[in-house]
Amino acid sequence: GTSGETQQGSRDMSMVNGRRTVGVLAVSLLLCSFSSPACGALSFFARHDPAAAERIALLARTEAGRAELHDRLSQSLVENSAEAAAEQKEQGEGFAIKFVPANSTVYDPDQSKTFKVVPHQAFMLGYADNTHLKGFQGKDVVQLGDYYSFADFGAITDCNSPDFNDVDGIVGFGMPSPKPAAPPPSSSIMPGMGPQGAPPADLPIPLLFALTAPGSDDSNDNKVQRRAFSFFSTDKNAELHLGGYDPDSIEGQLFLTPSISTHDYSVVAVSLKYGKEELLEFKPENPRLRYMPAVMDSGTSCLVIPDSNLNGLLATSPWKKWKGIVEEVNTPKVKESFHINIAGRVFEIPYDTWYLSDSNQSCIQQAPPGFPGILVGDVFFRRYVVMFDLQHYPESVIIGIGEQKKGYQVLDYYGNSSTKVAVGKKAHVNISKAPPNYFLPFATDRIPIYNQLETQYFINISVGVPRQNFTVIFDTGSSVFGIFTKCIPNAPSYGSCVFGGGPQGDSALLVEGALFVAGLSIGLCALGIGINWWVRKNHEDAEKKAHKRNRNGGGARYTQLP
Repeated sequence: GTSGETQQGSRDMSMVNGRRTVGVLAVSLLLCSFSSPACGALSFFARHDPAAAERIALLARTEAGRAELHDRLSQSLVENSAEAAAEQKEQGEGFAIKFVPANSTVYDPDQSKTFKVVPHQAFMLGYADNTHLKGFQGKDVVQLGDYYSFADFGAITDCNSPDFNDVDGIVGFGMPSPKPAAPPPSSSIMPGMGPQGAPPADLPIPLLFALTAPGSDDSNDNKVQRRAFSFFSTDKNAELHLGGYDPDSIEGQLFLTPSISTHDYSVVAVSLKYGKEELLEFKPENPRLRYMPAVMDSGTSCLVIPDSNLNGLLATSPWKKWKGIVEEVNTPKVKESFHINIAGRVFEIPYDTWYLSDSNQSCIQQAPPGFPGILVGDVFFRRYVVMFDLQHYPESVIIGIGEQKKGYQVLDYYGNSSTKVAVGKKAHVNISKAPPNYFLPFATDRIPIYNQLETQYFINISVGVPRQNFTVIFDTGSSVFGIFTKCIPNAPSYGSCVFGGGPQGDSALLVEGALFVAGLSIGLCALGIGINWWVRKNHEDAEKKAHKRNRNGGGARYTQLP
C-alpha cells in the first residue's frame, strides 16, 4: 500500500537495496568450482554454449553437485561485507516517511476460538534498511484461497517501516531460511534467552509448507496435494496458482531447470545482453566458470545487476557498462531489450517492460555490496509464467518458465470470478528436458493478487475462527509469514505494542525477568530453609548424644547455654 505519491516514489527505487534484497543476501548464493570429473566434462564447450549452461544447471540435481556449486562462492566470490555494513550505517536508522499503524487491519487473538501461543518463541526480523518486525509466535487456522491449515505465524506487534503502510503483514513463498549458527555460551542470569530478554527466534515454517505438510487428519486442515505453485503477473493484476501451474496460461514450451540452491530460487545465468552488447564479460576462458546465479524474486521490483567485477570473475561492472550505453538511467538514449540466458535458454525483457512509463524511470538497478549475482524481479514476472515445484525439497527444486499466453484472463482482484482450475486438466504441454520420472504439477486453485504500481504484490489471507481477513505483501524471495497483531496478556511482547493491547514498550520483558528472579529467589529461600532445618536437627541430635554419654560415663557435666 501507499500513503501518497511521495512514498511510492521513494519505495520504487529503494526497495531492492533495502528490505527486499537482504532476504536474499542472507542465504547461500551459489557458484561452481568444478574440481570433479563431472565438471571437467564441460571443458570443451564454447562460450555461452547452451549445452554447457544446461550441464551446469543439472549439477543441482545431486547433493554432490550442489556442494560443488556452493564451493565456488564460499571460497572466492564473497563481496566486501565491510562495504555493505558501511553502506547500512551511512543509511541511518530512521525513515523519512513514518509507519502509520492505524492504517493496517490488526489480528485480535482474543476473537479467535482456535488461537494458541507458541511457548517461549519470539518473532524477530531485521533488514538492511533498518526495518524491524518484532513480536511473538502464534498458531491458528490460516486460509489461502480454498486451502487452510492450522499453521504457525509471526504475530507482529512492532513494525517501523513505511513499506508496510496500508498492509497487514507479509507472506513469503520462498524456501525455508537456513538455520542460524548456534550462539556462543550465554552468561545471562536467564540462560536460553537473548541479550534483550527474548528467547531464540526461529522463523515459523513457511505457509506453503504448512499448507502442503502430509499426515494430518485435523478438521482444521484442507491441504494442497502438491507442494508447487506458479505466478502470473500483468501490469495491474496477478495470480497465484496453487498446486502447480495452469497450462492455459502459457504458450509455447515450458522450460524446466533445477534450482541450484535449496535456500532460494537460483538459476544459472550465463549471459545478459542489452541489445547486442554483452554485459557479463566473464574473464575465465574455461566455460565451466563463466556463469553466476540469478535469483527469481517477485519481491524485487526490477532487474538488479552487479556493480563490480565480482572479485575478478568479470572484466568490468555490468551496471557501469549498461549505464555507459544508455547515458541517462531514467531517460535512456538507447532503448533496447535485455536478453538473459538462463541455463541455455534465452529470455527477452522488452524495453516497455523494464521501463516504468507511469513513473518515468528505469527499473534497472545496481546490486548492493555483497551480492554476487543477478536479481530477476517483477520485470521478468510480467512477461513470463514462473512455476516453482518443491515436491521433492530439499533434494531438488524444479523451476519452470513459460511465455504468458496473450489473451489469458487474469482474475480481477476485486471481482467474483471463479478461481477453480479443472483438476482433471492434463493438457499436453511441450516441455524441455525433464528429470527422470518427473510429472508436471497442475494447479487446482487460482488466487487473485493486486499489483501495486508494478512494484509490490498484495494478496488476501484469513486467520482464525471466525475468520479475520487481511491484505499482506506476497513475496517469492523470502519465507517470512507474519501478521500485524494486537498484544495480549498471555503472550510476551518483544518490542512495542504499536497495534494496541498489552503493556507498552519492553515492560513485558521486565515482567518475565521479574517473574524469573522471583521464582529463583523463592527457590533459594526454600533451599536455605531446608539447609537450616538439617543443620539444627543434626545439632540437636549431637546434644542428645552428649547428654547421654555424660549420664552414663560420669564425666563433666554438660551445660546447655541459653
